Amino acid sequence: MTKDEHDSDTPVKPFPPKDYLKAVISAVHESSRVFIPKSRQIRMSWVMVLYALWMAMFFPHQSIFIQSKKEEDAASLVYDKKPENSRMSFVYHHLPDWLKEMNPVECSYSKMRFANGSIVWGIPEGGHIIRSHTASLVISDECAFQPEFENAYTAAVPMAKKIVGLSSANGGTFFGDIVTEVI
Repeated sequence: MTKDEHDSDTPVKPFPPKDYLKAVISAVHESSRVFIPKSRQIRMSWVMVLYALWMAMFFPHQSIFIQSKKEEDAASLVYDKKPENSRMSFVYHHLPDWLKEMNPVECSYSKMRFANGSIVWGIPEGGHIIRSHTASLVISDECAFQPEFENAYTAAVPMAKKIVGLSSANGGTFFGDIVTEVI
């Protein structure tokens, strides 16, 4: 289940089965580096959070980083004090009980630690945190609005099995240059 802040009558609803989201998940799953230019309100951040949750729950000992502009923004994607506040913890909280019992989670600010040894950690922009770890997956949200995205990406390349960058457009940035590069 996800939450739709635009819908005051039924804000909690199933994730929509859109074909373009299925194509994105396939591309992310099959690639080691994916950069996704997006417009607002197309659920791209949501689908990446769902992918990260799936990896954390079903593959033991995954180290997953979700990076955004500030720590507060990253926490809003992972965990922020109560399950209903952040996207990943909201989805986890609304899973069937049998699934949560299969892989219980402990949460603290911007982190979810799973019983299978996996961790999802929401981090602020920059390469300083990433540089000292090894990651199964790094998702960087709103890359074009992170002044330190190039530094973070450079730090992540040697240590991350998979990197996903997504952002709405912002010309003249490292992310913008990557997604508009003509091969």
